[in-house]
Amino acid sequence: MGQVTVRTKDELKNAVDAKAEHIIVKGELAEKLNTGLKIKKASKWAIGLLAVSLGAAPFTGGMSMAVAAPIAALTGIEIVAIIAVAAIGIALILLICREYKKVTFRGKKGDMEAELELERDAAAS
Repeated sequence: MGQVTVRTKDELKNAVDAKAEHIIVKGELAEKLNTGLKIKKASKWAIGLLAVSLGAAPFTGGMSMAVAAPIAALTGIEIVAIIAVAAIGIALILLICREYKKVTFRGKKGDMEAELELERDAAAS
């Protein structure tokens, strides 16, 4: 699969699963993904703790500050990144971190929506 443009989490997951070489993520999802990708700088221990914590958090359609704050304190990961990871899914974020090495983000400017480009790592194919 060559290039694909996505706007929803399901479209993003399908594109990653199909091993799209180039994914353009648009809108609010681009902003959340850009924030969520900050976890790739965290230690394996912190990511493991985050995964366990997200699995234990009550499913409410989103994560609250009350749940995210203690996780942030223990892991050193920013609260906004934790909430973004909870919204998109840690498995999908980690898969993107592993398989897509070039990430270019262009934030929202005026009437133009945010856009995030992912280019697949040739070694991940």
